Amino acid sequence: MSEVNFRAVKFNLSSTAGLDAWRAFSKVTSAPLDASHLSAQWYEWHRCVQPEATPAEASAAFSAREGSSPTGRYGTVAWYPWRQKAILILEEAEFIDVRTNRNRNKIRGDEQGQLGSRSVGVVGMSVGRSIAMALAMERVAGRLHLADADTLELSNLNRIPASLFELGGSKVISAARAIAEVDPYLEVEVWPEGFAPEVMSDFLGGLDLVVDACDAPSAKALLRLGARDRRMPLIMETNDRGLVDIERYDQEETQEFLHGRISVEQLTELANGGAWTPELLDAFVDLSAISDRARESLAEVGKTLVGWPQLHSDVAMGAGMAATVARRILLGEDLEDQRIRFDFNEHLTIAHTA
Repeated sequence: MSEVNFRAVKFNLSSTAGLDAWRAFSKVTSAPLDASHLSAQWYEWHRCVQPEATPAEASAAFSAREGSSPTGRYGTVAWYPWRQKAILILEEAEFIDVRTNRNRNKIRGDEQGQLGSRSVGVVGMSVGRSIAMALAMERVAGRLHLADADTLELSNLNRIPASLFELGGSKVISAARAIAEVDPYLEVEVWPEGFAPEVMSDFLGGLDLVVDACDAPSAKALLRLGARDRRMPLIMETNDRGLVDIERYDQEETQEFLHGRISVEQLTELANGGAWTPELLDAFVDLSAISDRARESLAEVGKTLVGWPQLHSDVAMGAGMAATVARRILLGEDLEDQRIRFDFNEHLTIAHTA
């Protein structure tokens, strides 16, 4: 786990201890507080509870809420050390209510509550960053474990929504900070050393589902061995022709890896540092079914191409699909162990009548 700042420091002002801690913190830290958005957030929350409420009614409810607290105050100060800024926001229950209000009823209230108790791991923060953000935006989980050992490079910015000012920094720290700036109450743990045997138990501990969005063959193998040992579902999204693997290692009848495409001996060899072979690569991505342009690119990697091509549009669509699959599994839907494709480009070549 990293000691680098990637979480907001939170102070609950309606708690005596929280208010005292904020006062002490702000005395020794230059912490300008932006409190200008709290009233609008409160009005949003009040309208979520009473859609026909007037601003005056919301204001009266806010005064009553402040008056009922031990400190006569309400709200949470979220201090972002990497920005050196603090913002006053709704307290946790109201914040989550407002943040997820527009999910309803595509995600019902009781389902949102269930998802809040779920934990998901994502390995790989290129494609995986978009998946992690989709999970966070919809609050498909209340806790995320993120792993990646790579740093941000300029060529990553065709698909990773990061900043030029973050170049050279950790991909996983960048992703965790982006999530914290959307929802400081969502629990995030990071593994900047990546997913390796020595961290596997810690990373997978307590997870309900894991997402494979990494490139390293050893990590992909370790993830499946770890998921099978822990009876944990795994999702893999490759974004070429919308390939999504749903691997139900949580189901007793699932005895094989990658739907029978790869043996435990082959996985163990990969996990111990084995290299890609055409046979193994085919097991993971079905080389006969990849797109024409991906097939052309495969032969050029290391020659005219420095790496495997990926487009943000494909990554974004894949993230939505992966988040949808994760949500449905976490809510108990019986999605089968299967490999499926959602090829948007293929649909574009077919004439659909209006």
